[in-house]
Amino acid sequence: MLFMSSITKMIKAFAELLQVEIAFFNSQGLLIASTEEYINQKKNRVYSPFFKKQFKENLSFVNDPGNMKMCKGCHFQSNCPSKAEILFKMTENEIHFGFLSFVSFSNEGQKKLIIQQDYYNYWLSLLSDLLISFIGNPKNLTVDFARDKDSIHYILGNNNQLNDLKELLSNVVNSSSSVVITGETGTGKSLLAKLIHEQSIFRKGKFVEINCASIPESLFESELFGYENGAFTGANKNGKAGYFELADRGTLFLDEIGDLPLHLQPKLLKILQDGMVQRLGGTHPQKVNVRIIAATNQSLEKLINEKKFRADLYYRLNVIPIHLPPLRERKDDLEILVPTLIERLQERTGKFIESCSESYLKRLSQYHWPGNIRELENVIEYSMNMEKTYQLTESALPFSFKNFEDSRLSTEIQSNSLKTLEKEGIINALKKYGFDFEGKKLVAEELGISMRTLYRKIEKYSIFIPSS
Repeated sequence: MLFMSSITKMIKAFAELLQVEIAFFNSQGLLIASTEEYINQKKNRVYSPFFKKQFKENLSFVNDPGNMKMCKGCHFQSNCPSKAEILFKMTENEIHFGFLSFVSFSNEGQKKLIIQQDYYNYWLSLLSDLLISFIGNPKNLTVDFARDKDSIHYILGNNNQLNDLKELLSNVVNSSSSVVITGETGTGKSLLAKLIHEQSIFRKGKFVEINCASIPESLFESELFGYENGAFTGANKNGKAGYFELADRGTLFLDEIGDLPLHLQPKLLKILQDGMVQRLGGTHPQKVNVRIIAATNQSLEKLINEKKFRADLYYRLNVIPIHLPPLRERKDDLEILVPTLIERLQERTGKFIESCSESYLKRLSQYHWPGNIRELENVIEYSMNMEKTYQLTESALPFSFKNFEDSRLSTEIQSNSLKTLEKEGIINALKKYGFDFEGKKLVAEELGISMRTLYRKIEKYSIFIPSS
């Protein structure tokens, strides 16, 4: 926080001295710091492809923002609040630190930037040198701020439930209490868990994620608690740290907690109570300080009634319950989510899409989204790949979308459309990364599922895997 605060103070001091608005972006085009007026006018929305276009230029003068060739595809195209901008690439010894931008939102300021361009270029260079000297390593600008692009999935919007969620998150920043996140598949539970970690007092520690549904039951105990040499046949002679040890002074995220084997639940409960973990085959318990965040798309109360989940563990975990609403309950947020996802997917698709048509957005709002934001992202990515203009239109929607009339679609048709999208997404990812084992690992990572789930879906959809 002190690091970020110092950068912001430096930028504001220069802005006040020069009477110009200033924005600082890292080498990936992520907004790091800026003046308040810049945020008021342009928010924190960044057109990443713009920086890729300008990467070869050390200095760029934008005298007609929104209407120049370099602006093509930007969400501010033809409607940019900036009157003039000077963009400076920050480099030292051929190492790229990011970009600095001097911006004016007034006609008077535009004239100053144009007439006194050499003067402002000098100050841009000076501020760049100061920031580079202070930052030291450009990697310092990628770790703490990368969360913004991910958290945008679920935290955007004005839905009442999300507004309550934002307030809750601000209240638990300094808490170490356990959290249980519930919500349907695709609502962003793992992303929310990362955001909670990154805003917590444990943010300097590791965020360790374990999917309770993806680990074979026979290996679960050794993975969770670790083991010593000789603990079992085939054990590493040096032993192995478990997830609790790896997450010490950080956060352990237990995804799909409802699938945690019943016989391990008392051991997990004891660790939560005592803060002590003992490896398999070990004799000396080790003190750990771990913040637990659990997530599930199942009803834990129902599992308790079915004797599949311990009530005492549930009450120990469920100190701070958080529910993520499904997309069908926050369709008004599509107006915010769709442009954000379009921007986020531009690099992956290689398409500079400006926006979407009203009819396209209307089609999306008529759908009930059983796969939630994950499905929305897949639909938008498909559309961006198919679109031949700079605006998403109905013609670019997946075939299954073109045939439904409204949200009163039968459950069967809704289910089939989701399955078609999911199958297309898996096939496209396999073509992208390859059909071998390593390729499948990358596919599973991109789709946010386990290898076991990927193999199950490949078999379910009869996806052809060519022989190597």
